[in-house]
Formats: sequence, structure tokens, C-alpha cells
Amino acid sequence: MRRLLMLLLSVLSLQLMAETVAVKVSGDFVNLHSGPGRGYPIVQVAIKGEALVLNKRRTDWVQVEFKQQQYWLARADLTQLVTLQQQTFTVSDERIALYEQRSLEAGFMFGDFNGSSFYQLSLAYLFSPYIQTELAVGQANGDQADNLSAELSVYLSPLPHWRWSPYFGIGGGVLRTTPRTVLVQTPDRNNSLASAELGVRYYLSRNFIARAGYRRSVIVTDRNDNEEIDTWKLGFSVFF
Repeated sequence: MRRLLMLLLSVLSLQLMAETVAVKVSGDFVNLHSGPGRGYPIVQVAIKGEALVLNKRRTDWVQVEFKQQQYWLARADLTQLVTLQQQTFTVSDERIALYEQRSLEAGFMFGDFNGSSFYQLSLAYLFSPYIQTELAVGQANGDQADNLSAELSVYLSPLPHWRWSPYFGIGGGVLRTTPRTVLVQTPDRNNSLASAELGVRYYLSRNFIARAGYRRSVIVTDRNDNEEIDTWKLGFSVFF
């Protein structure tokens, strides 16, 4: 699980690096400030034909790299830039189109598994903006037992075009329970799971989604009565 988490964090870093955009000045000049605001002085000027690299945006200001130094450019001055292919450069406040067209999601969530600390790694494939399937591996560590779960679920999003997008789904899988006993050797238990989940996704920015959910699971046991488990979880996903 730790290796999978490190892999996910590496993917997030690559996504952040991929947001830089190379452009050049098409107008007469643009003013570059020492910080993100009109109160910061103009410390450099980029003239027509000179190249810049756009790194990140903060409200109405964009951090740029110019001659190997970091400066800030007013968002209004982006109209004075073109791409290296001489195409008009535009910045959208929302990247909802990319969010709606995503096909893969990798996620990390943490929370409470019936009173035990819980974390989960997942990988999802979207058949359409409305339907996706997800494979999730979770680990719950409690005082009396540790639980390792693997589930395959199908989720429906009735309002995929909303930034706040509710979803619901059903799934099934297996749960491996390892009791924490000292005096008596207790064997591990493997049981089937059947689950239903309600939750909401929130598109943050770039390729990132926040997610919160409640999952109700039924553990099918060999005893006369089955067990029910409640899981509350919160986390984020990166999409491709």
C-alpha cells in the first residue's frame, strides 16, 4: 500500500509540472511584477517576440519564468501573448471540458471504517460522464483486528456537468480480517462484501477532484447473521 501511495504522489507531481505553457509576446510589451498584485513594482519588461513560460495562476495574476527568473504577469495582459505556434493564447477560469472528458482517475481516500482508521487507493475507468467502474483497495487498522478489502464498483453520476457532482453506486469484493490476538492464535477470515455508496465529487482545478462518500457494506459470513459496516471517507483524485 505504501508503494502505491508513493506512486500516486509521483503522478500528482507530474500533473503539476505538466501545467507549464510556453508562449511569446505578440504585443509591443508586457510588464512583469515582483509579486501577484498591482502593489508590487514592475521589475522587468518583456518585449515583442520574447518568450515566457507560464507556471501557475493566483486569482488575476500568473507566475511566469522569463530569462530564468520568476515574475508575475497580470491576467489581463494574457491577450498580448501567443503560443509558440502563433496561435492566440486563452486561459479559461474553469477546465470543466477536460473534467467531463476524463477517462481515467487515480485516487486516495482516508476516513473511518466502523471505528477503525481507514485509507484507500483506487483506479477508475469512465465509460461516459455518467458511468464509471472503480477498483479500490482499502486498509483499516483497528484495536482488535486489521482489515484488507478489495472491491469492484459501478458508479452513476446523474449531474456530471456540475462542479459539485453527486454520485451513487454499488459494488462487491472480498474482506480479509486479521485478528490482533496474543494469547490465542486466531486464523485470518476471508469474507465476501456487498456495498452501496453515496457521495459527492467537487472539481478543484487542473486535473484534481475532491471527493467525499459514505459506504454501507454487508459482510457475508458463515454465521447465521451477517455483519454491517459503515465507512466514511474523504480524499482526492487526479484524472487523465
